[in-house]
Amino acid sequence: MEEQEVLSTLRAHVAHYQAAGSNEPAGRKTSIDPDRIDAISCEVWNSSHAVGQLNPRNPGLLNHAIQYLKMVLQRSLSWYTRPLQTFHHNVAQAIELQGQAINSMQSQLRDLPNVVALDEALETARLATQEQQSPYVRLFCGFSPVVDLGCGRGEFLELLKDAGIESYGVDSDAAACAAVRRRLLTVVEGDVFQHLQQLPERALGGVFSARLIEYLPPHMQPEMIALCSSRLKPGGRIVIETINPDTDSPFGRNWRIDPGHLHAVYPETLRAIVESNGFCNSHICILAPQIASLTGSGGQLAPSGNGGRELVSMPSVTSAPAYAVIGTRI
Repeated sequence: MEEQEVLSTLRAHVAHYQAAGSNEPAGRKTSIDPDRIDAISCEVWNSSHAVGQLNPRNPGLLNHAIQYLKMVLQRSLSWYTRPLQTFHHNVAQAIELQGQAINSMQSQLRDLPNVVALDEALETARLATQEQQSPYVRLFCGFSPVVDLGCGRGEFLELLKDAGIESYGVDSDAAACAAVRRRLLTVVEGDVFQHLQQLPERALGGVFSARLIEYLPPHMQPEMIALCSSRLKPGGRIVIETINPDTDSPFGRNWRIDPGHLHAVYPETLRAIVESNGFCNSHICILAPQIASLTGSGGQLAPSGNGGRELVSMPSVTSAPAYAVIGTRI
């Protein structure tokens, strides 16, 4: 079942659950009262302890004789009362566990609308990310394998898989890696630097990294590019995307708001780092819905005469919220 079908089914169940709650007649409850469940459980436990027990008698010779007779009968019937006590004990335990399960299900049903809303938000974010990153896919055609460093939830890996490009991701976040595996994509959970160091030289055909380098300290940014260079095959391609601190738009202040952004990299600086680590034909590319070609030092998409989009020269990147530096391994 596709994700949209799952979300539609969940929404239908939530709507039915809410409608059932609002249409209940007065005095009638479709939900089970947790206090009533606890009370029933206590009654069963108490009755379990009462099986085979002697009721108290007033003092006196006759009552003492009756009590003694009952005690004799109790011992003679222990073969019958012991299984009853065991049975009652198991029934009480089962009621208690069922009550806990019902309470848990009711809590999950109450939270289900929020879960559905969160899933829809994540799905929207995933589709938006894929729309932004889809232009990079064609840059890796003919290059394999491609590694996505800091792959997150695997948005770009899914695009590469759909294009038939061998790829895998690396991320240190366990939840993100679990999301990638649920999409039947390959991911390595661990540190990006340690993974690159363990790879043999010239093991990769391409390296992609989006919104990772700005989280690294300044001295580790060139180190990551150098490691990528040593692991790429000759002619291999690298694409490093990051936020643009040099933009004139309000987005430019976002890298300062996020405390995890240790050091944003200016386009000219990142391009210089790439070129100094064994890459040629490097250029700055502006994030856009589609890329027709990649030439020159920078570019952006603009409407063409035939109704499509084409790459046109761009003198600066001050209007772009994000950019990428693309290079080819010498």
